[in-house]
Amino acid sequence: MSKEICFGLVCLLLMGVSLQAADDYILGPDSYPQEGVPKGKLTQYQWKSSKIFPGTVRDYWVYVPAQYRKETPACVMVFQDGWAYCNPKGLVRATNVFDNLIHSGEMPVTIGIFINPGEIPSSKPGGKPYREIAVSNTIHLVTIMPGS
Repeated sequence: MSKEICFGLVCLLLMGVSLQAADDYILGPDSYPQEGVPKGKLTQYQWKSSKIFPGTVRDYWVYVPAQYRKETPACVMVFQDGWAYCNPKGLVRATNVFDNLIHSGEMPVTIGIFINPGEIPSSKPGGKPYREIAVSNTIHLVTIMPGS
C-alpha cells in the first residue's frame, strides 16, 4: 500500500473519530441540579443603550449564587452568547455548574454575566429586525451564486 493511500486512510479514520466524539457529548454530573445544593438566582435584563454600538439591543442575564453576600467581594465571570451558556436545558447549563462547584468549594463565589450578541431593531414601522434581514439576504446571496 502506498504512503499516500495509507496517510489518507489514517486521516479519514481520525476525522471519523473526532466527528463521533462531537456527537456523543454527555453532560457531566455538575451540569445537573444536585440534592442539597443551594440554587442561585438567574435574572434576565435587556440592554438598550450601547455607547459602542448605538441602536443595538441585547438581552443579558445575571446569575447570583445563593452563597453571595454583598459585604464580601465575589468573582465575576462573563460569557458571550449568554443564553447558550445559562439556558437550564441547554448544552452547558453553567448556572448548575456554578451552584455545584461553589457548594463543593471547588470554585469561589462567582457572579455570572451572560450577554447575548446585540441586535439592531427595525427603525421603520412594519420593518424587519436586523437578524431577519441578515438571514434572508444571506440565503438570497447563496441561491444566486454560480453553481447553486
